[in-house]
Amino acid sequence: MMTNHARDAILESLAVGSALGFLTLLLAVMSIVNDSRIVANEEAALARPDASVLVLSRTPDPGFGRIYAIKESSGPSYGAVFSGRSRDASAVFAAIFSPKGELRELRLVGSCAARLPEDARNAVDSLPGAEETLERASKAAMAAAEADS
Repeated sequence: MMTNHARDAILESLAVGSALGFLTLLLAVMSIVNDSRIVANEEAALARPDASVLVLSRTPDPGFGRIYAIKESSGPSYGAVFSGRSRDASAVFAAIFSPKGELRELRLVGSCAARLPEDARNAVDSLPGAEETLERASKAAMAAAEADS
């Protein structure tokens, strides 16, 4: 027969385990909701009239997390959304590439700086590391296009 102390210890362990399981489940759900919100915002940044934008692949790159396939009547394009930061400025860019990784369009989606150039290309040049991120996105888009075809 089990003693009261052993039974209480088992019940306490079950209660703690249940609470931890619930918190883990809650964290997973919040992560999924946050990821879907990020994807929706990035798809909106890459949206073009009469085109559909879908996540094509995820990347381990620290500058951007996904490559998107953009299907439109003029042919396929591939896009990525990335940010650039400096000590006194930050910006988010949407880059659209050809299947060969050539930059077709670069948009400044949002920024937080009074002195950031309005032209997206000049803004990329003014933020340290943003040009390198754009190059990596170009290569990732080309690789995703090859895998997509």
